[in-house]
Amino acid sequence: MRNLHKGLSEDTIQGKIYDKDLFKRIIVYLKPYKLLVIISFILLLLITATNLLAPVITQRAVDEIIVSNRNLIEFPDEYEKNDFVQKYPKIKFTEFEFDDKSYLIFPNKKINFIEKDVIKEFIDSGRFYQKIVILGNTQQNKDLLKSIRLEEISDDKIVVLNSELNNLKKNGGITKEELKFLRINDIKKLRMYGLIFFAVVSLQLVFAFFQIYSINYASQHAMYDLRRDLFLRLEKMPLSFFDKSPVGRLVTRVTNDIGTLNEMFGNGLIQLIQEAFVLVGIMIAMLIYDYRLALVTFSILPFTVVLFIIFIRKSRIIYRNVRKKLANINAALSEDISGFKIIQLFNQYKRKKKEFAQINGEYYSAARSMLKLFAFFRPVINSTRRIAVAVLLWYGGVQILQDRLSLGIFIAFLWYLDRFFEPIHHLSEKFNILQAGMAGAERIFDLMDKPVEDYKIEKGRSAYAKKSKKNIATARQEGEREKGRIREEEKKFDGEIEFKNVCLQYNENDEVLKNISFKIEAGEKVALVGHTGSGKTSIISLISGLYPFQKGRIIIDGKDITDYSLEKLRGNIGIVQQDVFLFSGTIKDNIVLNNEKISDERMQQVSEYVNVHRFIESLPEKYYEPVMERGATFSVGQRQLIAFARILAYDPAIFVLDEATSNIDTETEILIQDALKKLMENRTSIIIAHRLSTIQNVDRIIVLHKGEIREVGTHQELLANEGLYYDLYRLQYV
Repeated sequence: MRNLHKGLSEDTIQGKIYDKDLFKRIIVYLKPYKLLVIISFILLLLITATNLLAPVITQRAVDEIIVSNRNLIEFPDEYEKNDFVQKYPKIKFTEFEFDDKSYLIFPNKKINFIEKDVIKEFIDSGRFYQKIVILGNTQQNKDLLKSIRLEEISDDKIVVLNSELNNLKKNGGITKEELKFLRINDIKKLRMYGLIFFAVVSLQLVFAFFQIYSINYASQHAMYDLRRDLFLRLEKMPLSFFDKSPVGRLVTRVTNDIGTLNEMFGNGLIQLIQEAFVLVGIMIAMLIYDYRLALVTFSILPFTVVLFIIFIRKSRIIYRNVRKKLANINAALSEDISGFKIIQLFNQYKRKKKEFAQINGEYYSAARSMLKLFAFFRPVINSTRRIAVAVLLWYGGVQILQDRLSLGIFIAFLWYLDRFFEPIHHLSEKFNILQAGMAGAERIFDLMDKPVEDYKIEKGRSAYAKKSKKNIATARQEGEREKGRIREEEKKFDGEIEFKNVCLQYNENDEVLKNISFKIEAGEKVALVGHTGSGKTSIISLISGLYPFQKGRIIIDGKDITDYSLEKLRGNIGIVQQDVFLFSGTIKDNIVLNNEKISDERMQQVSEYVNVHRFIESLPEKYYEPVMERGATFSVGQRQLIAFARILAYDPAIFVLDEATSNIDTETEILIQDALKKLMENRTSIIIAHRLSTIQNVDRIIVLHKGEIREVGTHQELLANEGLYYDLYRLQYV
């Protein structure tokens, strides 16, 4: 079984689902777009309001128009009416005055607040109208309703009993057209309610569009800033960090992890907040409508809450395992796809198939566990919803039969109840988004917290900017000093390099370089020779500031290397590595590297100088010829010549070559050797030699062995000494 990278543990969730400190760091990136976030939250409140308003409109339409749900009491004078109103302050009455009579209209469900004896007295005296219909007070309506009892309550309204109106319709005393004419005002009101309902739904659509757009716009910009900062952070990481960090994981941090964070803001967290608003709003609305019915309906909530807590705990454990198994699959795929050539050459199909089948099976089992959890949780939540509806039907139905509840309110409760369980259902879906987002944030900021190299870029400029409000004379003096500092910063090296007792350890108790001391004069050409692992590349890495050394000093042009900014240090050193790296783009892009100071004439001039111009001119698009990833379509020699042109275009004071010409044809090698001579003219040159025949004309050769300098001299001197260099030479040529 393969030994998966120990770093895979980093792909699991290490912290809490919600980490306050971590969340604060995320919010920092949303602060520049806080106006959009505020707008989004205001729109969330408006969306919640429209969600709650739709059942209210339905209830009003049902109770006021579709179903008669109001009663009327007639009073002979205003004084008796006022006494009655004061006696029942909990009932909201609508008052009318007409022909010296007073009338009170109130909802039928409030009839139980009035004593039965009082109601009986009103009924016996013929002054109580239960479940009335209010119609327009016109002569035509009176003529149509002359066979039933009616009561004029104002100049434009009359009242009839709903039961008598229905009997009149059943007995044929009135036609459908006449009934429609009678209730034309109610039809207009229904049409108005329908238009209001449509307007509310339309507003909800508009609010939802702008809410989703605004929060995702803010989220995308925040993640853009975070992705940029993370990439800039990676650019400044020391080389030792990349030695220990797989590329695939770093790519995942910049892409997938930030993607999950973006989804958390744009889809997960905001939706959860919206659902929370709706949930609270529904509970308040239900309590206002009928608190007894609401409390009975909420009786199912404790079971739902307990179920949800169990789901969260189990889901977190299973989800962690799923992510870990998925990371194993990604690691296996990355390794196997990269090594398919070896797998094919050594006929390892069956073994790799078996290994992948095991890893794939583990992921399948973990994913199936998550599926089982959801398969249990969702139906139970749906069943809970149905039980709540059953409770509502039982209790609410009895209340309607006892005239304690209106049909409109019952319908509104059904609507609210159905909407009430949606957030709970959505929580189970959004929980994983929130979990993945926080886990991604944890890994992102863990990477952001790792130490970076101190570039010391533009040192001193910020201080100058802060003091620019001083008097003009002081500002001018500081400006002159700043210009001098910039000129000094831009000044090129002479190229003198000195190592004094330098020691280097990549790992504790494992010295790679031991008390290395040597001096290279400006313009001198020196070769580093030794077996693999002797420390040649490490010396070059130290000169470039790629690794920190533990002991000793490195001096360039009489100044300690740590006193230079990394920007200046690396700007004066040109390195051509053994494996030349070309970026995707064009040949021109790879030579000038977006440096606007390098003109096309300069680019062509250096290309001709290092013998690569003829090759480039033979290409269809010449300097604008597309370069595939890592320059895969070019030969090793062609890539090396392009790298020479890149070095010469930047004209560094120190030139370093990790020579590798063993797999280059003779013609290309001649071109490279000629280019090398030109590159090494008038600049300090260091060559890591793999083929000793290529360094016979350098000024000095430094022979390294196990991190120590064993010999120093010219080619002829070292051969005459018959030491380590002599042995290396004999191995290659004897």
